[in-house]
Amino acid sequence: MKRWMLAMVLFAAVISDAKPNIVLLYADDLDADEINCTADMVDTWATHSGAKIKGFWNKKIDPKVLTPHIDSLADEGMLFTRFYVNGTVCTPSRYCLLTGRYATRGADLLKDYPAEAHCTLEWRPDMLREENSLPKELQRLGYRTGIIGKWHNLPEDKSIGMPKMKKNERNANASYAAVATFEEKLKKQYQAGYDFLSVGFGWDVVERMEWGNSIVNLDWQCEGALKFIEESQDQPFFLYCALPVPHGQYSFDYNQVETYDRRVTSNGLLDEPMDLLPSTEDVLARCIKAGISEDNAMATRMDDYVGAVLNKLEAFGLSDDTIVIFTSDHGSRGKNSVYEGGAKVPMIIKWPGRVKAASRCDSLIGNIDLTATLIELAGGTPATDVGEDSLSFVRQLAGKPEPKNWREYMLIEAGNSKGVVSRDWKYLANRVTPEIEAKMKERPKEVFWSGFDHHNYQTESMYPSFWDADQLFNLNRDLYEQQNLAKNPTYSGQLKKMQDELSQYVESLPHTFGEF
Repeated sequence: MKRWMLAMVLFAAVISDAKPNIVLLYADDLDADEINCTADMVDTWATHSGAKIKGFWNKKIDPKVLTPHIDSLADEGMLFTRFYVNGTVCTPSRYCLLTGRYATRGADLLKDYPAEAHCTLEWRPDMLREENSLPKELQRLGYRTGIIGKWHNLPEDKSIGMPKMKKNERNANASYAAVATFEEKLKKQYQAGYDFLSVGFGWDVVERMEWGNSIVNLDWQCEGALKFIEESQDQPFFLYCALPVPHGQYSFDYNQVETYDRRVTSNGLLDEPMDLLPSTEDVLARCIKAGISEDNAMATRMDDYVGAVLNKLEAFGLSDDTIVIFTSDHGSRGKNSVYEGGAKVPMIIKWPGRVKAASRCDSLIGNIDLTATLIELAGGTPATDVGEDSLSFVRQLAGKPEPKNWREYMLIEAGNSKGVVSRDWKYLANRVTPEIEAKMKERPKEVFWSGFDHHNYQTESMYPSFWDADQLFNLNRDLYEQQNLAKNPTYSGQLKKMQDELSQYVESLPHTFGEF
């Protein structure tokens, strides 16, 4: 038997003999230059700092961060350099992750956008109880499942009894005095979300939650994660830690660690400050010693959370039997678009003895693929109603070449934009309804392709061809997508090829999407 075949047999045997624990750490809006191990890889990821270096961006960017625990995952595991999220804002990204399905397949969308009509994705779809999911499948395979942190796939607040929170009641770093004025309302919101998510969604444990974007307390959330690990040590477990940070750039005021009151949580006020993670003074001192700007201290605070989880696994002798995954829901440089800066993020997977240390994978992989992969690693086979668009990359995880029939193209969706990406090329199409088209003509350069005049995250300033309906980029030469080749006759054949690929995707989805 050939050596690589033997290795695959042994890898498969490991999978079938024991069910590995799974810890999935899902950061929020994290760019590749916001963790140290990928910060300098400006020719791999289209980051803010890379755009600054190459002269495409003129704003202050400081990519130097201190993230030793996350770096250790890359040192001891596999870094995926062509990993994409298939929906580039919070809600669709999490839907893709937990169902293995493209976001526009979501049953929730069909209520407002009937099949064969145009669909604007926005911050949807909600996840519905009747839909199958990764946690439900892992439960069936004998796993204890737990979710800690951010959940952004709830239905409208009024439908589940959640009070509508005002803008000032959703501040990430709300003060003790401010929260005291609406604590009862906050607790009511928390309980309504908890009651809803705890039944029928595949979670055995729902704890330390943040509903959408609201109050951040990493100590409080991390304590819930550590408690789950301790209580689950005698059976296979799946722990989904949906981190609420950085949710933008570290330099944004709500990411300044010294402004957070550790007595404040998304479920009300604590009698004493949480002190599970190192103190703010300790975080700042380490940053200063390492020559890191205090503006980027949230990176180290997030890293301390990751380190606490890794240390807990080690303390209970679970490290060798646990797959640890670290990635993000999308990037910030192109959020709510299908540009590389929003769709392509780092992913790191560590599994001692199974995944080669300091290895890399450049297969075209999406966050939809984690469903099929984790179900296979858990000893199962995806059901027909989960992982519909998901491919298992277990072979690549074992360090082997991708299967011969591996995808050549992948779909990315956002708002009224869709794109297909290949190893070398990206085609991006913007198609809107007549109503949105009329609004865009009435207010040119103010109403975006999404149909709104907000939540565009300066994307129109970062990408010169933003307003073009059709865009084609050679990613080998133009990773930062600054030169649109769609109107260049030299590339008409490549354009047609990519348009045909997108058409095939659209035909497989419930809704229409214009013409190409």
